[in-house]
Amino acid sequence: MEIKHYRLISNLTSFLFGVFIFHDVLNYFFLFKDADYSVNFLIPQGIYVLGLICLIVCFAIILETIKKKGVFIRRNERIFRYFGLVITALGFASDLLFNFLIDERTAQARMLGFIGGTLLFVSFIFKIGIKMQEEQDLTI
Repeated sequence: MEIKHYRLISNLTSFLFGVFIFHDVLNYFFLFKDADYSVNFLIPQGIYVLGLICLIVCFAIILETIKKKGVFIRRNERIFRYFGLVITALGFASDLLFNFLIDERTAQARMLGFIGGTLLFVSFIFKIGIKMQEEQDLTI
């Protein structure tokens, strides 16, 4: 595939991903209403939104690095690993806080934790891909 088409597809994908995540963030009613909510409700919501923002940043950084430097490089593996750890921690922390502070479990917070776990899994796949790439580069 030509680089021009790859850039078009990756820009379109990142735009759609950003729109879906931003739409999810906008669904939180506490952002736009003047009602008084307790801190017990706002803290887990804030942690969840922070996790979504980290997910968007991770996706944007990965797309930029792939465009400029390639796919199977150590930087991409580190980005997936670190963002995976952070997003997993934020997702499960928000789920625990929802459970203990509000007595309500949300599927979105758990899903954010599982997405972070998936990013960790992808980082291990990238590690294997980097080894395979290095072996292929050394083959005559």
